[in-house]
Amino acid sequence: MKLFTIGDSISQGFMSLAAAHTDLSYSTLVAQKLGLNVQQNYRFADWNQGIPFDVETIMRRLNQRYGSNISTIEWFTVLQTINDIVDRAEDFYESGDGHPEKPYLGRDGKAVEFFNNVAVWGFEVADAWQVTPRLCADEIRQSRKRFLNDGYLTGPDSPMYRTALKVLNPSLDKKYEDFSQLDWLEKHAKAVEGVENTMLWLGGNNALGTVTTLKINQTPNNPDLRPHNVGHLERLKIRKWNLWHPDDFAADYQVLLDKVDRIMRNNKATDWKVFVGTVPLVTIAPLTKGVGGTTDMGDGKGIYFKYYTYFPFEEDFARESGVHLTMQDALHIDDCIRFYNQTIVKATDALNAKHGAAKRYHIVDISKSFQEMAYKRNNGQPTYDFPAYFDFIYPMVNTKYYHADTDGRVRQGGLCSLDGIHPSAIGHGLMAYEFLKVMNAAKVKNEAGKIIDAGFTDDEWRVIFANDTLYSKPITLMQEIYGKGNLAKHIVKLIQLFKD
Repeated sequence: MKLFTIGDSISQGFMSLAAAHTDLSYSTLVAQKLGLNVQQNYRFADWNQGIPFDVETIMRRLNQRYGSNISTIEWFTVLQTINDIVDRAEDFYESGDGHPEKPYLGRDGKAVEFFNNVAVWGFEVADAWQVTPRLCADEIRQSRKRFLNDGYLTGPDSPMYRTALKVLNPSLDKKYEDFSQLDWLEKHAKAVEGVENTMLWLGGNNALGTVTTLKINQTPNNPDLRPHNVGHLERLKIRKWNLWHPDDFAADYQVLLDKVDRIMRNNKATDWKVFVGTVPLVTIAPLTKGVGGTTDMGDGKGIYFKYYTYFPFEEDFARESGVHLTMQDALHIDDCIRFYNQTIVKATDALNAKHGAAKRYHIVDISKSFQEMAYKRNNGQPTYDFPAYFDFIYPMVNTKYYHADTDGRVRQGGLCSLDGIHPSAIGHGLMAYEFLKVMNAAKVKNEAGKIIDAGFTDDEWRVIFANDTLYSKPITLMQEIYGKGNLAKHIVKLIQLFKD
């Protein structure tokens, strides 16, 4: 197997709060650069309806129905329009072809046995070995008992487990009921060809909940109660931790790498490599808007704001509502993540030392790239070295929250999707670019036996930009989010459900 991917929502191709565009994800782009035929020798789940909520579909439907402005009287029908779209996804996954008891069918109409990309949104580090199809099926059954009636603006129940079930066991074969992400890696590594290249990118969800809820619930750093020993359901439903203490993260991540290394040492592919992504600073995501006074923290940390609240609200909202993180909160979250990344680098260095001359683990420093791209964190002057194709594109893209005017011109953003957390298609292109540079330096060979390119050609970038519909087909209704609080509040409520 030329390429296998383990990760969370970004690796899965999550955009605008939905697993809806896996064909545009960075992992798929990397597979294509390796010369792999997508859905034949690099398989991934392709979702018919965005799960749990496709915010871009919602905004485009509103745009189509109401145009660039929503009148006062039309506000009475907006929620129903949103609910109609959410209901369609709910019907598809609860009673339609996406039903948990129906196998995932490939283009040939046959059940798919496995995917090369087993990334699942919402996964924390320990979920790589703790979450199995059996656990997912049990949770779906339990949720049916709890929620017998169709809820308003709720979408499919247990959406993460519905996603994970089909990713980890698309054929619903009983022999794979206990297969985690790492079990699939082991199965493929033991196969005749083995696994040549693995992309491993987990850890973001060990901090992401802090910015979706604007609250911190940190793990206790109890050596006798490390999170990976607690178990998935207790961590998620009882403890509800959303920020790992650096020592807890180090313990979880070391177990992950030890398990991966044990598997790869028995790999049938002798020249194998693992490409490990670092954890981005979650406070950079435009879902949380920095408001109020600023302070340059020095030491390369950049600019921080007095408060962090939901876009597009201002300081008055943050102060009066109490819905915000403070500057100290944001700095604490980011400092924890900085320690996470030190852990990742040190742990991979230690494994490389054990392997001797053959460097097996390669760091892809996504965190550094995100920080260099950050518009506000760098006081409006990002230091990231964009590919040459970006030099004269217009409008230029940045990490601010997406905005287009009523004439259909993109005014800001472009690197993040409408959930304010996950990359847009263009953003995924840049993530792929970062992986490709490291894979090129590691002399990874494509299907033709040549070292993989270190980036994309101008023609390939044109395709990526064209496939990014937020950029190529701007949504003219965005002023309703920026100009009034009603629509923004509805969208934020949906986003909060992602990791609450």
